[in-house]
Amino acid sequence: MTTLLLASYGVTAISDYVDLAKATRQMICAHCGYGTTQTSRDVHRIAPQYHDSLGDASGGIFEKTWSCDYCDRVIIELITCGSASSGTASRRVKEIMQIWPARTIRELPPEVPEPIRDRFQEGSRCEGAAAYRGAAAMYRAAVEELCKERGATKYKLYEKIEELRGQLDEDLIVDLHETRMLGNDSVHDGLTYSPEEVANVAELIVEMTQTLYIEPAKKTAMREARKQRREAHKNGESPAG
Repeated sequence: MTTLLLASYGVTAISDYVDLAKATRQMICAHCGYGTTQTSRDVHRIAPQYHDSLGDASGGIFEKTWSCDYCDRVIIELITCGSASSGTASRRVKEIMQIWPARTIRELPPEVPEPIRDRFQEGSRCEGAAAYRGAAAMYRAAVEELCKERGATKYKLYEKIEELRGQLDEDLIVDLHETRMLGNDSVHDGLTYSPEEVANVAELIVEMTQTLYIEPAKKTAMREARKQRREAHKNGESPAG
């Protein structure tokens, strides 16, 4: 997570200089999950003494507030820095952490088979750490598990997906190939996709599992509930719920 936050300030490592006056950045929103532009709303020092601006060149712990330009919700970070470099708002960063909202990992619901959920969650951890090639590889692995669960038996993932033509809608086949290509490009060709592109593929997987597992499970549950209600009515019992 620290790596991702540092990258949003345009630096790569603890001890680099961070511009606390930075007005906008590109970042995956911890609320809506989209890669968006975020706008700085406030920054002030909270320790060792409070200061309501960056006019004091002293170091300390700073609280910086961003808002997501897509969902308009706020993200708050604590940044521990040294003194400002001469005439600028840049300070050498010692620690950076997001305190609001608490970072969450994308998870698929229990209706989705465990092997798919496991690979997807690992991909989400990579995505949250800005390890986008790792995320792409694990999202590809999640799709491979999905294909196997649907009955595909071929060796290559491309062939597994093609086996499912006729069983799945064409738009799902296209999305499966999109995820496959993201993983292939990242692992075999060393291509790093943008945070937005990786997040979009994660959302495609969420949509696939919604169609293939979650909605059918809901329909089955409602069908069973109606069956129990009918049987209870026939037996003169009071139905549950």
